[in-house]
Amino acid sequence: MKTDKATKAPHIILMTRRFNEVSQLVVSEIVRRSNINARINAIEKWAAVADISRCLHNFNGVLQVCAAFTNSSVFRLKKTWEKVSKTTKQTIEKLQNIVSSDGRFRNLRDALHRCDPPSIPYLGMYLTDLSFIEEGTPNFTDDGLLNFSKMRMIAHVIREIRHYQQTPYKIDLITKVTNYLLDPSLLLDDDELYQMSLEIEPRTSRLSVANIATTLPNPPRA
Repeated sequence: MKTDKATKAPHIILMTRRFNEVSQLVVSEIVRRSNINARINAIEKWAAVADISRCLHNFNGVLQVCAAFTNSSVFRLKKTWEKVSKTTKQTIEKLQNIVSSDGRFRNLRDALHRCDPPSIPYLGMYLTDLSFIEEGTPNFTDDGLLNFSKMRMIAHVIREIRHYQQTPYKIDLITKVTNYLLDPSLLLDDDELYQMSLEIEPRTSRLSVANIATTLPNPPRA
């Protein structure tokens, strides 16, 4: 979060950027389809990808897709979500419950601790922990001594991150898939996506918008 983050934490910056790019890819793949059946197929495909990611202990991947489903350009597509199968909605709701930020990602932490390595946690969870420690605890005590309690809390977070780095996450390289996931031409910006979403389903009255929640899985709370 600091001004020198690009030099002090370049890999974290890359991880964060990659997370946003994959989420943006999912949103783009759904919204760019003008046909409702094609949008439904895209949602169901990515829900399956997210569920497979869960099975592979790739919780970062699960959250990337769930974040796309709650993106405003996708979330507001009431008519599309009405047609999504009940099974897919239940799968999405289950996944959103796992990666919910409620209780400082309580369910996600439980899922990580229960599974055997290798696994890929959501880095943002640990960044939140470190930010909370940094902002809420002083470096020095009232007596001017180094606050070892704070240092131990930071060490605990870093030790847990390093724990997940000990076992390599091996997966076969499929060049076709890699090229697809890394193709920047497939990403649409937020303004373009929202405009396309409005063209698919124009704004309705506030009463109608309020009823969207009855057809969608509950989004994770910020």
